[in-house]
Amino acid sequence: MNKEKNNYIFLLIFSSLLIFFFSKFALSENRLHSRSMTGEHGILEMPVAGSIDDGEIGFTVSSAGAINQNILSFQALPRVYAALRYTGVGNTSSSYLYTSGYSYWDRSFDLRIDLLKESNILPDISVGMQDIVGGGSFASEYLVASKSLFKKLRVTTGLGWGTMSSNKITSFGKRVIQDNNYGGGLKYKHLFRGPIGLFGGLEYNTPINNLKMKLEYSSNTREKTSHWWKDVSIDDKINYGLDYFVSDSLSLSAYKAYGNEIGLQLNISGSPMTYSGDYLEPIPEPFYSSPLDYKEEMSFINDMKAEFKEEKIKLVTHQIEKNEIIIVIENYHFSSTAQAIGRSLRLLSKYVPNKINLFTIILSEAEIPITQLSFDRNEIAAIIDAPNSELITEKIASVKSAPKYLSGAVINKNNKKISYSILPYYKLHLFDPDIPIYYDLGPRLKLSYKPRPGIEFNFSGVKSIYTTFDQIKRGEKGSLPKVRTTLKEYRNEIGPRIETLTLASYFKLSNHLHGRVTAGYLEEMYAGLSSEIVYFPVKRKFSFGTELNYVKGREYRQLFGLREVKGLAKLNGHVSAYLDTGYYDYLAQLDYGKYLAGDVGSTFTLTRNFKNGWKAGGFFTLTNATHASFGEGSFDKGIFFTIPFNPIIPYETRGSVSELIRPIQGDGGARLIVQGRLHERIQEYSANQILGAWPRIWR
Repeated sequence: MNKEKNNYIFLLIFSSLLIFFFSKFALSENRLHSRSMTGEHGILEMPVAGSIDDGEIGFTVSSAGAINQNILSFQALPRVYAALRYTGVGNTSSSYLYTSGYSYWDRSFDLRIDLLKESNILPDISVGMQDIVGGGSFASEYLVASKSLFKKLRVTTGLGWGTMSSNKITSFGKRVIQDNNYGGGLKYKHLFRGPIGLFGGLEYNTPINNLKMKLEYSSNTREKTSHWWKDVSIDDKINYGLDYFVSDSLSLSAYKAYGNEIGLQLNISGSPMTYSGDYLEPIPEPFYSSPLDYKEEMSFINDMKAEFKEEKIKLVTHQIEKNEIIIVIENYHFSSTAQAIGRSLRLLSKYVPNKINLFTIILSEAEIPITQLSFDRNEIAAIIDAPNSELITEKIASVKSAPKYLSGAVINKNNKKISYSILPYYKLHLFDPDIPIYYDLGPRLKLSYKPRPGIEFNFSGVKSIYTTFDQIKRGEKGSLPKVRTTLKEYRNEIGPRIETLTLASYFKLSNHLHGRVTAGYLEEMYAGLSSEIVYFPVKRKFSFGTELNYVKGREYRQLFGLREVKGLAKLNGHVSAYLDTGYYDYLAQLDYGKYLAGDVGSTFTLTRNFKNGWKAGGFFTLTNATHASFGEGSFDKGIFFTIPFNPIIPYETRGSVSELIRPIQGDGGARLIVQGRLHERIQEYSANQILGAWPRIWR
């Protein structure tokens, strides 16, 4: 019982931090979107039509009686919504009931599409599919229409299939749920088949600011729920409740549902579409039409270096040729690369003599040149005060891949070679039905030594202070070599341990061809050698790469020892193709190769890479490993997101928090984890990515 109490304390603290983060977004005049118990745009059990804000990432926790639902959602496109849902339900006796408080836990994936947007005459119309990927316990589909009346009232009616098919009005076809015995698969043969039920509801914005009343007539059959929840009401279909909106990003709900059960709900969301933060960032220098006057022609260099350091832009090298100055910079402060370019242009105009009229800025990563941008200083001076100066600057910029190296460039020897940090860390271990969330918190020490451009020595070590990782029990499954499902053994270790200890070399083979070699303790489970080559023409939307690794297993203690992993494909690797689609900031990646368990196949990844640092996406892997050999979950899949710190910090930062969530970890499709893979580091320097954030160049 104490362990369960500690888990709830951690959840309270973690949720409070999320509330603090997201409640920084102010309440706007936009329509206040209610969320259903399943986290989507809805009333209580039932959905409503219409979308939430494009790009919005949401987290919902709802609890009523013997059911608890936890939902991570994403408005992937203006008309497409997706969510991962983890539901605990039941009060009947089971091994899970005594450890987690619920008889059964279910992972599921929901998808909805908005077919029609509301107008003066027509309503919003949406179609949705719940539990389309998962165990199928809560599989349902719906077609719903909603219309706003008199500004205060919104009316909804819809048709439901599957678990939304009570209040039956008709039927269409035979409904058979696909079952591969291992869960986690895509289920489609049952869609929109079987009995059809009718549901409806009302939402009313009360005279009390930010308070909404909700009433619905539910068509939830509660058939599956009643298997585990022995006294749930099946016949009472009237639900009602209240929403209170603290802000656009935080709302609280209380309701009556499932008969006479009282429920509570917390909804947190954040929108990447708005830019926050940086209001305490120092005002940038002007663009100088006449630079500072120096008696000695080259004496400006040291002052310029000092001011670049003050602006928190690393000046790696510089070179002056006739009427051109070339600088290589590394942006470690500004969330937008375009903003770092603008600050650099301002400083060049301040210090570089007028006879040098061509400014060339080369963007670098690991101090290796990637993208080159050239500007005529006189053209910038002529347009800098124009209302659309950002647009005009884009037109006069020349962008191309940076050269392999700069002969004769002067390296800035004042740059720090050694850096370190001691900061708190957190890790989560999710979806274990015994205890759905395990946590691990403590200090993390990071060390970095960069003796010369392209060479990096990195160390990361941690020590657990407040943790439940030593209580994780679920481990090996399936019949593949145990290359990932022994993760429990590593997580059970809570003493000082080495996360990574690596020596990496980054280099260029040509203007478009980048290389990397990394050796050492690559991740918590494996050590070895990883090599990579990526073809990255910065003005193209596509790039290609190949990676080859040789690895051995690390001992569970995660210090310096190694161990043999039976069946491990020590030599593994992939060929990869990358595409910047140009469609709503989506990046697509396809990898084909051999995975750690020796299985061969492909991973498809889709990432929405917002211009201000937010990211959200998902992936799935299909190999020649069968669903039976993979075990529970059928195949590897997951979602991930990155949230920058800018919304809560009043100055520029590239800091962020990232999380990767797998519904279940298996041995099939398991790929080596390598920090600093090439495309991950350099893709933000493509012309398309830089120009996409160009409006911030003069900020």
